[in-house]
Amino acid sequence: MTADLSPDVLRTTGPVLDCATRLFAEHGPRSLAMSTLTHRIAEETGTDEDALSRAFPTRLDLAHAVVLRAVRERVEGRLEADRPSAPAAERVCALVRHHVRLSWKHRSALELARELLPSLRAARQERYREFALLHRDYRNHVRTIIDDGVREGSFHVDSVELATRSVLSTCDSLEWYEPDEVLGLDDLAGVYADLVLHHQLGHPR
Repeated sequence: MTADLSPDVLRTTGPVLDCATRLFAEHGPRSLAMSTLTHRIAEETGTDEDALSRAFPTRLDLAHAVVLRAVRERVEGRLEADRPSAPAAERVCALVRHHVRLSWKHRSALELARELLPSLRAARQERYREFALLHRDYRNHVRTIIDDGVREGSFHVDSVELATRSVLSTCDSLEWYEPDEVLGLDDLAGVYADLVLHHQLGHPR
């Protein structure tokens, strides 16, 4: 039971956010009333319903917590794991593989983000800024690695900025993927790493 958890803790509690993510994916971001969402999450996770209501007064509050967890894990996890002393090609491969794995793991939350961000930008500027800063840090990190690779002589691009946009756009293009026996997730991550490294960044084989 998690009845004694504070709203701040509940906003980052795994089972609560996992359940909310699944309900949003199954029913859509606007199909269930907030009271229904709260009741279902409380029932399935053993969390006090009143505590959930205090933590997530609106559907937008709940969706924000779901998406923020996913984006933070992808961005902060990669920044913490990066090894600046390693060759740029190795760092790019690690980043792309991480991005693909996390994008698949949090595919429902990242789909929800497409619905959420316009509303946040219009109504909750401070919360929209959280996402904007995370995306900025991630973009700057990718740009730094590419710039390091150019200076090493291992990447050959016309523009570091354009290459950064191209790499991020490629990494985010996973909507088509359904895992099967032919192409597993690790295989897909390898395909994407190869595409980025050799075709977009000009790293010699």
